[in-house]
Amino acid sequence: MNDQTEQRRQRRRRGRGVVLLSIAGLALPGQLLHQQHDASVEVLVRAGSSAAAAAAVRAADGEVTNELSIIEGVVARVPADEVDALDARPGIDVVHDRDGKLAAVLPGTTYDPQLQAGSMYNTARLIGADTAWAQGYTGTGVAIALVDSGVQANSTYFGTRLVAGADFSGGNNALTDGFGHGTHLAGIIAGQQGPIGGAASFTGIAPNAKLYSVKVADGSGATSLAKVLQGLDWVYKNRTTTKVRVVNLSFGVAAYDDYTRDPLSAAVERLWNARIVVVAAAGNLGPRRGLVSPAYDPTVLAVGALDTNGTVDPADDVPAAFSAGGREDDPRPPDVLVPGRSIQSLKATGSVLDNVTKLIPGSQVGTAFVKGSGTSQAAAVMSGLAALYIQALPTQTADDVKANITQYASQKGAFDDAVQGFGKVRIATETPVYTGWGTQGNAPATVSATVADATADLNARAASWQGSQWLGSQWLGSQWLGSFWMGSIWMGTPG
Repeated sequence: MNDQTEQRRQRRRRGRGVVLLSIAGLALPGQLLHQQHDASVEVLVRAGSSAAAAAAVRAADGEVTNELSIIEGVVARVPADEVDALDARPGIDVVHDRDGKLAAVLPGTTYDPQLQAGSMYNTARLIGADTAWAQGYTGTGVAIALVDSGVQANSTYFGTRLVAGADFSGGNNALTDGFGHGTHLAGIIAGQQGPIGGAASFTGIAPNAKLYSVKVADGSGATSLAKVLQGLDWVYKNRTTTKVRVVNLSFGVAAYDDYTRDPLSAAVERLWNARIVVVAAAGNLGPRRGLVSPAYDPTVLAVGALDTNGTVDPADDVPAAFSAGGREDDPRPPDVLVPGRSIQSLKATGSVLDNVTKLIPGSQVGTAFVKGSGTSQAAAVMSGLAALYIQALPTQTADDVKANITQYASQKGAFDDAVQGFGKVRIATETPVYTGWGTQGNAPATVSATVADATADLNARAASWQGSQWLGSQWLGSQWLGSFWMGSIWMGTPG
């Protein structure tokens, strides 16, 4: 280390001391100037790898506070006078925390659900869940399994209704969520604080349902086909004691050539035939590119996302630009559309998504909520809605529930059926009437150990679940902070 570098670091250490003193009392003008020059700021730094990002931060005399390998970056505190130079380095991208943009995360920030188009208050009204609540259908007696990244324990919003199911991520605690995805969905499905449906309350779609957290992804969001299958197997084996009737699958991979030879399809069909409604996200690949697996299996309830255009007026609702639709060689569309753009739900404090979204202006709402967009959120809305139907008619088969949801869908609009399926969902104001619908007549998916290439298929598809394939083609890939995940797709618009 040369003398000039050491002298610069000593000056910065002295400057940090001035920052602390200026908080407690008055500072001299010279000290204020020094503070502004040398104070450190929190930024997100991306590079070709987390290691490269960390090295760049340290070279700028910064401190890495959280490594985010899934986005090839780190969260760091960097001296303010080094940020521009850091950002100018080839291959380095810095996301700034701009003055005044993060006021929403400060203690005491107010939040009016009636004014937020993507609040659960307005989402429930768009699909008619508030009407079902008024009739006494709130998910009471129905259990839902959320197979995801875990759920952060939160008695304020879940009470005793949140149950640790199983953890296949290696952490041995299903009520933790280092990534933050599962917690966001859990709030949509069954979160509740305050009177059900109250204007100042937070009410998930099925506020009285029991929610089992089945954790298959670790704190970085990484999982594997084997872990997902273990999670589904746990739901199946414990269905009698848990009484799970709905499974939420807000993930997917590029569809296999034939769903009948897909091991994931075989697993979800087994749940379906056991009277468990499997709700699967259609995928975020966009129209005419096909649904992801397992949503492309025609048996399950595949859900696409509706874009409300930031208003509570249903007249301007359209299929979200990112929502997957059928393609020419596989026309299977999503069955229905429900709101999935800028949905505001619970954040997992200290999670990856919490750390990242607080650096993105307009991403967090109040101190407890974060915005999320995608067919993940749409699937969660649908899982809650399915629980309301099951409470209304508990003897329904999974086919019956799907029939009621699809046949009561309406307001299709002049959109391609390959993108919208049966159209926008709105729960019936009367007791659902479709029962005894019977089999849908689809060829079953089977993956037998006696099939010569079954093991090869399993191994090949297991590899696709690593990293970039967790939720669509860009879930953990290089575009995680680009337009696909943190941009127009995941975060939606701030409004």
